[in-house]
Amino acid sequence: MEPSHYSQLNQYHLGLWYGAYRLIISTGLLLIFLLTYPNLTADYQYPQLYYYALGIWVAVNAVQLFTLKFVRRWIQAQFILIFFTDVSVLSLLTLATNGPNLHIGLLFVIAIFSASLLLDAHKALVITLIAVISVIYQHFIGSIFAFSSLTNIGNSALLAFLFFVVYGSGQIAVRRFQILENLSFSQSLELYQLQNINRYILEQIETGYLVLDENYHVVLSNPAACHLLGIEPAYSQERFSLYHSQYDLFELVHFENLENGEQFQFESQQSRYNIHVQVQKLIVPHQTLILLVLQDAQKLNQKVQQLKLAALGQLSASIAHEIRNPLAAIVQANDLYQDSEKEQQHLLNQMISRQANRIDRIIQDTLSMVKNRETHPVMIHLNEFIPLFLQEDLADVADQIQLNSDTSLYIQFDEAQFRQILINLIRNAIRHNAADADHIQLNIHPYQHKVWIDIRDFGTGVDVPDQAKLFKPFYSTAINGTGLGLYLSHSFCEANQAQLNYIQQEQGACFRISCQRMIP
Repeated sequence: MEPSHYSQLNQYHLGLWYGAYRLIISTGLLLIFLLTYPNLTADYQYPQLYYYALGIWVAVNAVQLFTLKFVRRWIQAQFILIFFTDVSVLSLLTLATNGPNLHIGLLFVIAIFSASLLLDAHKALVITLIAVISVIYQHFIGSIFAFSSLTNIGNSALLAFLFFVVYGSGQIAVRRFQILENLSFSQSLELYQLQNINRYILEQIETGYLVLDENYHVVLSNPAACHLLGIEPAYSQERFSLYHSQYDLFELVHFENLENGEQFQFESQQSRYNIHVQVQKLIVPHQTLILLVLQDAQKLNQKVQQLKLAALGQLSASIAHEIRNPLAAIVQANDLYQDSEKEQQHLLNQMISRQANRIDRIIQDTLSMVKNRETHPVMIHLNEFIPLFLQEDLADVADQIQLNSDTSLYIQFDEAQFRQILINLIRNAIRHNAADADHIQLNIHPYQHKVWIDIRDFGTGVDVPDQAKLFKPFYSTAINGTGLGLYLSHSFCEANQAQLNYIQQEQGACFRISCQRMIP
């Protein structure tokens, strides 16, 4: 719908309301006149004129309202005729009484304001001028019949001024209404487009979605969900009861008191699919909804297997690539060994030993990586643990570590894995520290409900393009590195509900372990 058509439709409905108002007012005035005339004869200068004008106005109003309702053509012409009728009848009523008065003046004001809303500015101005002329020149007509007075002339002038004020106010209101109307139309159009996009997305995706209200009625579904559950596709466009449409799923959802994030599988008698269901609670204003994410369990298992095979292939290729380099060095050293002098043979033996140790480290780190060891978190008092750890595990480099920790802090972590993480990060920082720097920093401090453990060096840092690869297996910038230290440290942190991140610094590199702060 175009904005102009939308505006015309609103204008038409407003005109119907004004037509009903005219009929009610005219009928009411006629009944009041018939009931009060015997007691208020002095208030009417020409009672017969007042009576006939009201009677004609009631009849014309009824006809015009009927025409406006059922003959939806020439709407603007009908509006013009309506307001011309109002101004003419109100002028006659003013003439039939003792000049302009408050009651008829208010009816004039309402008619002029309505004309400003329903007609364009020029036509509304013509209606206003007709009303002003009819009121201003009442005293000239009255002088012919000898009832004009200075009071009536003053009232007429004041009322004419009020008409112009109302016309101006009406034009300002019309402009404001048009701005709000256009804004409302634009917003409703955007909302409609977004709804169509959402509906299109839901119809295209293979994952099924069901949204249930508190009474287990489906308020939103997509064709994929209906297909998986064996429900008629027509249900996807309307609200329906889960109890009547899919009783098997209703039993599981209703009687099991499922928690947020819970997952389960079920087989329905209405469908040939084994369906994997994930439950999510949606908290929206004034109600709680349940989102059920439905997937074909067989396809889901196939995807999981494909991902495992892809990961295994990538891991195997990485291991083969990492082992190939030291193995080639060993083969080359072995070929040179027979024809070499004793001093060269000694150097070749050392080379073979180093490359064999490197292969062994790659194998050990790979086994640690793929081994799914259980974590055993314990409460660790960092202020006591860290100094002891530095003496026991890093005695050879303890003098190169500056420990900064003032507050007594506790975390929950698997102690063996925590030690391995710190060893990897601290030795890595010392290895990459600047040549003129005599220490690295180990900073421990609280932040909100977290504990931050920062290991910082003062070397060249990590280039921005390389930061995304830091925690990937077998990625290393060191010649003798296996590329598994950071990956294992990152995995150990995730296993203990902690995070390991690289923090950009102006100088050097900083790796931050973020743990939940515990209360002893």
